[in-house]
Amino acid sequence: MKPALKRLLLWAAQALVLAALLWLIHKAGGPGALAAPWRQVPPTLVALVCVAQMASYGLRALRIYWAEPSVPRGAWAACLRLILLNNALNLLLPARTGEASFPLLMQRWFGVPLAQGTGTLLWLRLLDLNVLAVLGLVFFMPTLRLAPATLWLVLAAIAALAPLSAPALNRQGLRRTANGTGKASRLLAQLLAGVPLGLRQVMIDLLLTWSAWAIKLAALAAVFAVLAALPAGVALLGTIGGDLSTVLPLHMPGGFGTYEAGVLALVATSEQPSAELLAAAVSLHLLVLGIALLAGGVAWLTGAAVRKSAS
Repeated sequence: MKPALKRLLLWAAQALVLAALLWLIHKAGGPGALAAPWRQVPPTLVALVCVAQMASYGLRALRIYWAEPSVPRGAWAACLRLILLNNALNLLLPARTGEASFPLLMQRWFGVPLAQGTGTLLWLRLLDLNVLAVLGLVFFMPTLRLAPATLWLVLAAIAALAPLSAPALNRQGLRRTANGTGKASRLLAQLLAGVPLGLRQVMIDLLLTWSAWAIKLAALAAVFAVLAALPAGVALLGTIGGDLSTVLPLHMPGGFGTYEAGVLALVATSEQPSAELLAAAVSLHLLVLGIALLAGGVAWLTGAAVRKSAS
């Protein structure tokens, strides 16, 4: 299939997903149905979610600060700006094409080669995917009843420990590239430079990754529990489902449609889907998007102010 035709089909599929979501919102009662659940949400809880989301971004910035040796000491704030801009672009652009901003900004701000910055990005995204995989194996797969729940828990434990093998695999890869002289060997060596060589760094990266996800999911579950009038455990399942949807190959700009589907898929294991539940899922998604885009806008304006004062 030609690339142009493939892109056209992808955009058409994404448009259908968005149209389906808009139709469901209309059937659920329109914009008024989206505003109704917020009457039950205390402003302090919304403020808590905003703080928790920013704390999660701060921990993600700390991952870059400690994982990438080329980042100057004292440049954590710049790492935070990078995370906020990268996250906003990922939401605005389709199929996660905004990820390209990460290695580009790493090169521009810190002098990190594009291949090395890409390697760092791949490592950090693998850690995020590892968290989602473990959560999916624990909370989602047992509901499908394809195998005993114990099997999924064992697989989750194996998945949780998998990143610990990264240093050994990295050293083996570097030994192989050291024997090569071609362009491909040099490129692979730069990619592997973004992966830790020591177990201590892997443990730190894992701790920061799980902490960032735990803070984010717990805060979102608290507000979703109020929006949808759900028990805390079921609300947590919904927020996990929403984030699991981000790994789907069909992902709308902003995740519209796929995020809500992920929320409803896991909540449906305990609660009957309804128009009110869909409205709550959309409201939760809009809250996540609003915080991310506002933070990205502030990061962009801050950078513009710094460049203006420097000139």
